[in-house]
Amino acid sequence: MADKGTKSTALWVLKRLIEGGHEALLAGGCVRDMLLGRESSDYDIATSAEPKEVQKLFKRVLMIGAKFGVVMVIHDRRQVEVATFRSDLSYSDGRRPDGVCFTSARHDAERRDFTINGMFYDPIAEELIDYVGGREDIERKIIRTIGSPDRRFTEDYLRLMRAVRFTVRLGFAIDDQTRQAIEKYAPEISTISGERICDELSKMLSEANAPLALETLQEVALAPVILSELFESENRWPRSVERARSVADRCDLILTLAAVLCELTPDEISGIIKRWGASNDLKKALCWLAENMDKWRQAADIPLCDFKRLLAVKHFHRLVDLWRFEELSADGHHELCDRIAMRAEAIPPDKIAPAPLVTGADLIKLGLRESPQLGSIASSLYNSQLNEEFETRQQAMIEAEKLVADNL
Repeated sequence: MADKGTKSTALWVLKRLIEGGHEALLAGGCVRDMLLGRESSDYDIATSAEPKEVQKLFKRVLMIGAKFGVVMVIHDRRQVEVATFRSDLSYSDGRRPDGVCFTSARHDAERRDFTINGMFYDPIAEELIDYVGGREDIERKIIRTIGSPDRRFTEDYLRLMRAVRFTVRLGFAIDDQTRQAIEKYAPEISTISGERICDELSKMLSEANAPLALETLQEVALAPVILSELFESENRWPRSVERARSVADRCDLILTLAAVLCELTPDEISGIIKRWGASNDLKKALCWLAENMDKWRQAADIPLCDFKRLLAVKHFHRLVDLWRFEELSADGHHELCDRIAMRAEAIPPDKIAPAPLVTGADLIKLGLRESPQLGSIASSLYNSQLNEEFETRQQAMIEAEKLVADNL
C-alpha cells in the first residue's frame, strides 16, 4: 500500500495536471496548516480535470471515488488525493452526497465544511484563493461553518465532532451560530456509524489535549450521546475526565481510553467497543485494565508468581499509570505505585514468563493421567518456578516427583 503523499509528491502531481491543460490547486487542510505555520500530514489537490482526464495523465490512478470526482494518484510509492471541483447534491444517507456535479473552484469551496478548510493555494503563482473567509477566521481563531450551520451539519452529522476536534487541536473557539447548531443537532450523532465516531474520537484522544476535547464534547452536548454510560451516575464523567488528564501527556490512545472507561464493567466496555466496531484487541486491553484497576493496594505485596502474571501482560505499565491516579486521589501520594514500579524493574525480562521447566508430558511420564489433578500439579509447579523456588529443570523435576508421589 502506498504511503501518504509528501508536499513534493503533491507538487509533482499538481504540475503534471497544469501541464495537461487543467487548473490545479492545493486544497483544504494543507492550506490551513500552511497559514498556521504547522506541518501538514495530508496534501490534497482540487482540479478542473475530471477523473477520466486525470487517469490519462498518470500511470497509476486508483478510481476509488470516481463517481464523486475523487481519485488517488500513485507516484513514487506515495498517494495523493485528486478531486475534481464539484458541488454536492443532497445527502440522504447523512454521509456521502447522492451525486455530484462538476463545477468551479468557488462552488467547490462553498460545499466544504468549515471556512478554515475551504481555502485553496496556487503554489505556482504563490497565491491564496479564499472564497469563504477562511484566512480571516484563522486570524480570529474561529471555527465557523461555510454557509448555514444547519445545512452543513445535516449533510453529515460527523461534522459536529470534527468541529470539536479542530477547536481543540488548533486552540480556536467555536463561532456562536456554529456552536448553537452543534448543541441543536447533538442527539443526531447517534445516527452516525460507530466506526466513524470511534475514528473521530480516537484522533482527539491520541493527543495531549484529550481532556479539553472531552470537556468540549460535554459542553456542546455530544458527550452524553457518544458515551452515555459515563453519565448514568453522577461522578463517573468528572472522574473520567480527571483520570484522562493525569495520563494525557503520554499521547497513548489505549491508555487514555482506559482512563475514560475503566470505571465501567467489562460488559459495558465490550458493548461500547461493539457499538464502535473497534477491534477485539482493543476490547481485551480495555477490559483487562478495568478488571485490574482495584489491585493497586495489593500489587506491591502479592506473591511473586501473581505479580509476574500481571507484569507479563503488555498493558501492565499502562495499568500502573492508572493506579497512580487512583492512589493519588485516595491517599494524596503514589508511594505504593513507586514500590510497584521498582518491583517490576527488579525482575529480569527472561524471568517474567519463562517456559515451564516441567510440562504435562513430564508429569504423565511420572505416572499421572490426563486429569484436573494433572493440571493442578502443573500449575503449582509453575507457580513455584515463577516464585523462583527453583531455577533448574533438575530441581523442578525433583519437586514434581514429590508431588506426583503424594497424589498417586
